[in-house]
Amino acid sequence: MNRRTMMLMTATALGSLALTGGSWAASSKGKVIGYYMDNSDDFYKAGFEVFKTLAGREGWTVLDVVGQGTAPDQISAVENFITQGVDALLVVQNSPETTSRTLKLAKDAGIPEFHLTHNPPNEPGLAGFAGYDWVYIGRLAGESAMQHNVKRVIMIEGKLGQGTAAGQTQGFLQAYKDKGKDIGNLADSVGVKGAGGKDLQVVFWGSGGWFADPAKKVMQDAITSLGPDGFDGAYVENDEMMAGALQAMEEAGLDPSKYWLGSSNGKEKSWKWVKDGTTTMDVNETATLEADIAYQQIKAYFAGEKYKKAVFVSVIPFNHDDINVEKLVPFDHDAYMKKRAAHAFTYDIHDPSFRENPAY
Repeated sequence: MNRRTMMLMTATALGSLALTGGSWAASSKGKVIGYYMDNSDDFYKAGFEVFKTLAGREGWTVLDVVGQGTAPDQISAVENFITQGVDALLVVQNSPETTSRTLKLAKDAGIPEFHLTHNPPNEPGLAGFAGYDWVYIGRLAGESAMQHNVKRVIMIEGKLGQGTAAGQTQGFLQAYKDKGKDIGNLADSVGVKGAGGKDLQVVFWGSGGWFADPAKKVMQDAITSLGPDGFDGAYVENDEMMAGALQAMEEAGLDPSKYWLGSSNGKEKSWKWVKDGTTTMDVNETATLEADIAYQQIKAYFAGEKYKKAVFVSVIPFNHDDINVEKLVPFDHDAYMKKRAAHAFTYDIHDPSFRENPAY
């Protein structure tokens, strides 16, 4: 029996309890949240663990389903959650097109649907969204690359079609363009080998799907195609993919510290990479803080209070010269909760550092 089947069976069992003696929302056990994640990604898992802890403090029950990266998984999970009569949905989507379908299902059922990480369509049924300004994150990487005179870059994007990958790439290119750099036709041809201008070329491009192994394969292919002197650096759009890219470089006998290497997530392992000079820069944008904001949105919704519907969660860029571990937000659940309790970082949704997303 796979994990997804087990989770749906759990949802069925709990849903049966909810339908006994009235709605779950009216019982002493509190609200029930149906939490869907598109894949078994470490980023998604970190957010879920923090959300579950915070929800538990409210007396909420959280039912989780982990998909296998397909649209039918998301649709099936949402349908099952609706059947069980959950009080709210929290979704890490497969794609905006899939979410259009689940938003309609949720709206018809009168259940609010909240989203994390990947930009959902702004359609009826969407009650809230917590995510990052991916264009800004890409821009931070582009600015760092320019400072290191990077003109020939390998681009390893995440899962295409989710918006987070395209946003980071767009921001990276825009950073060069806004400084008057010649990037040629890159804005329209990022996936075309050799596209660009005299100040920036994407000499190799590929998708690592947010995971280490496929990113390692992309980097291996890039090194084989370009040779060690054929690129100045690589923008690898999350830390799991960076782990794969670093392995490929090391196996090829290349010293990663000799290249500009930029990423995002800012996981604990990246703190060491940047401090040691293995990678050049990263951006601390954590699933844990993102899920905390979603929790606060849902809590406000249940209380009938006003809240920011769509939030750009705050980020902290860092490099070797300015990294301050004490200020960085952890991915590790226990470390996050400990720092949160100590108010070591800002997590209150009302703080102005959590900007409202103007697209919503």
